[in-house]
Amino acid sequence: MKNLTRVLLVAGALGLTSTVFVLYRLLTSSEDDDDEDEDKRQSATSKQTVIELDVPPKAVGSIIGRQGANIKEIQKTTGTRINFKDDNKSDKDSQRTIIIRGSAESAQRAELIIRELVANMPVVLTEVMFVPSSALGRIIGRNGDTIRGISRSSNARVFIDRTKDEYRDIDREIQITGTREQIDLAKTLIEEKLQEEKVFRAKKSVMEANRDKRTKPSGDNKNFKREETPLEKTEPGPSLHTDKVCSWPSGREFVEVYVSSVANPHTFFVQILTSMSLRLDEVVKSMSQYYATERQEDMVDTVNIGDLVAAPFDQDASWYRARVCGFLGDDPDQLDLFYLDYGDSCYLDKAKVRVLQSQFLSLPFQAVECELANVSPKDGDSWEELVVDRFEQMTFSAMWKVLMAKLVETNTLSTGEKIHLVELVDTNGEKAACLYCL
Repeated sequence: MKNLTRVLLVAGALGLTSTVFVLYRLLTSSEDDDDEDEDKRQSATSKQTVIELDVPPKAVGSIIGRQGANIKEIQKTTGTRINFKDDNKSDKDSQRTIIIRGSAESAQRAELIIRELVANMPVVLTEVMFVPSSALGRIIGRNGDTIRGISRSSNARVFIDRTKDEYRDIDREIQITGTREQIDLAKTLIEEKLQEEKVFRAKKSVMEANRDKRTKPSGDNKNFKREETPLEKTEPGPSLHTDKVCSWPSGREFVEVYVSSVANPHTFFVQILTSMSLRLDEVVKSMSQYYATERQEDMVDTVNIGDLVAAPFDQDASWYRARVCGFLGDDPDQLDLFYLDYGDSCYLDKAKVRVLQSQFLSLPFQAVECELANVSPKDGDSWEELVVDRFEQMTFSAMWKVLMAKLVETNTLSTGEKIHLVELVDTNGEKAACLYCL
């Protein structure tokens, strides 16, 4: 009985030990499984997903945004890193590849946002409209200011091909690129400029019809040429008011001009045809009305070289703006006058001129001095009378017919006066004629 009890106790002890061992193995196995699962989770969390996405080149700007604002916002929202491959950067027509890095969920979210951006992009179109070449100057504006303003206001890209000759009377092509709304707005703004040009042309026609044909002033100027004459440094010369002279338009190859006065092909004056130049007739009309009445405050007592005065022109009843250039011989009462808006010169008695009042000085002086490029006198010194007469005929001097002028070079004298070396083209006939050969 004692032996049986001992056997049972041993067996019980062994059973308990086995049970404990089994429980121990189960517990350690469970802990090992938990550690393995944790390792797997940590491995999945730290591992990045990389997605490559091809997008059309026209979508790149929308994805990046102004100064990178859009792409930065996508990265911040999704917790991803996004950049473009540089493989096709130089090829503007090839697809661009976007690389998205992040967790699987974040990368897929960023991909979805980019796909939605591309899908919702507005359709970009390119349309062509044609405008008269005479209206290009108004559409382009000074230094391109007007056309840049049209682009800014409409957010469309407006392109004008200016490589061709601008003096030909043909329609010119304007390309407009943008969305439907942007193109329509740009076309509306261009149409407004065309309407302004139409009004300007109508006023120009009236002006040409009403302007008197100016007769050539007396005196032989056929061989006159402006020479460089340095000023004395100790005694500054009289003011020539060069800062008040109309400037040559920049950014345009050809401009429309009237030749208003001719001494010879190396010394002649033009009026540049702009909306501002049309105001000249209004100034002349206002001056003529004002000086038709004699006033004591308008009378001239003493006159110095360089003074600005109001003066009639020979037998003309109208009044004009003029500058005193000198005197006839030793007679201080006979003034040598230069007419600042036309380029004419003549002698006039001091009693006939008046003080030029300030209200008539707001408009820049319209006479722009020019020299014809690519020509010179046959003998190298003087122009033959027949050549000068022919040049006057070809340029319609003081007849108020439009020529096209191309600026070649500008020379500035020590006096501040500017001499514009130009080429002239006559477009009044069936074929354009360049005035190179006289």
